[in-house]
Amino acid sequence: MYVVTQALANLGLIAVCGLGAGILGGLLGLGGAVILTPLLTILLNLPIQYSAGISLVSAISTSIMAGSRFLRMGLPNTKVFIALSSAGTTGAIMGSLMAYHIINSGYNWILYLVFSGVMYMAMALVARPKQHVVTALPVDVRDSYVVTGSYLDQALKVYVNYGIRRSNLLKAWGVMLFGGVISGLLGIGGGPINMLALYWAAEMPIKVASATSNLIVGATAATSGTLYWFFGYIQPFMAMASVIGIVIGANISTHILPKARGSTIKILLLSIFSYLAYRMLLSGLKRGGIFVLPTGIEYVTSFMVLIITLGILFALRKYIND
Repeated sequence: MYVVTQALANLGLIAVCGLGAGILGGLLGLGGAVILTPLLTILLNLPIQYSAGISLVSAISTSIMAGSRFLRMGLPNTKVFIALSSAGTTGAIMGSLMAYHIINSGYNWILYLVFSGVMYMAMALVARPKQHVVTALPVDVRDSYVVTGSYLDQALKVYVNYGIRRSNLLKAWGVMLFGGVISGLLGIGGGPINMLALYWAAEMPIKVASATSNLIVGATAATSGTLYWFFGYIQPFMAMASVIGIVIGANISTHILPKARGSTIKILLLSIFSYLAYRMLLSGLKRGGIFVLPTGIEYVTSFMVLIITLGILFALRKYIND
């Protein structure tokens, strides 16, 4: 409990972490928890179950703030949200119970490795190129979709029309179930897997996927958060500090997303994932006594991973579609 006591003295830093996580989480459709959990773990050395508990509360706040504004803009697809939320909440219950048993068995370091693996998988799938329809869908083509939608892309100055086939929606439901399990297991609201389900499986435009993911994150985080509170993994004061920062950050993100290019969002998403995945991998290996790097080398190599990823992606920017 000394780590928790130490963290209580750093409520200001937790609020700052929440601010950054709110901006990135709202912008990338991750709910902020996937950013906040490793930040609290890395910067404050907080055990992952307490970081996850704080992050779940913050994810709900981000979802409410960013999601409500995105709804007024007409970005989220509410039909997809309703169809896939059942998968996310079911998985969240399963994942939360799994996390409780893993932590009580003394193998919580495994959660760090799982977290890292999930983020690397998300990077690989989100990076895959994909083309979306930007003109009106022909009637005969439109009939082959179970869900259709459109939105005004303020960056491209065009209306984007898209459709989702039944097979892709079913595939997305399966991915979302897995995302719910990851949400409960790691306390991340399911954000990265939600983006896989919506952008990769359902083949939605990245801005619509991001806005819809924000809504689903709130539902899965609320489910997982209820169980985490029951398990005693949520510290109220730290959660409140993070919520203050994350609400401000989420509000800022709603002004950025409509005007940002989809390619810029993808570059930012992949760069942040590469850094956090690497740090969580090192944390898991260290806590499991498998491999330990000196602290200085860990910081330097982590920074190098971030810079190299950013450099490569910006160099290839013209090949990254919106």
